[in-house]
Amino acid sequence: MDDLMGDGTNLKIYKSKKIQISISLLYPIVVFLILNLAPLLHSWLLPAIVSIGFCLLWGNLRYLFFSTLLMWITSVPIWWLFIERSREGDGAEIFISSLPFIIVAFVFVVLLPEILLVLVRNKYFLK
Repeated sequence: MDDLMGDGTNLKIYKSKKIQISISLLYPIVVFLILNLAPLLHSWLLPAIVSIGFCLLWGNLRYLFFSTLLMWITSVPIWWLFIERSREGDGAEIFISSLPFIIVAFVFVVLLPEILLVLVRNKYFLK
């Protein structure tokens, strides 16, 4: 564990490219699982905790943007095509027709706070 964490001021988890790429690749998978569990969750608590957790794990904004782009390119379309379209009701059609609003809301409600958390953490806590 010391090999991964370093001496406390220079955490190797943020310096290791392999670990950061692994975290970046894990994000779309976790988002896909949360999208699948959304009807059962009835709360925004778990997605918020996951988002904050990944903000603490990403080493810099490059990994945050890579993860987010990968999520929008892979997880969301796969969820829409294979999960949501197979369910009863109009959920898939409502999702597609609302996609521009969902993207704008995502940017302001999720992406900007994530950017701020990563920037603040890097500036004040990882000197």
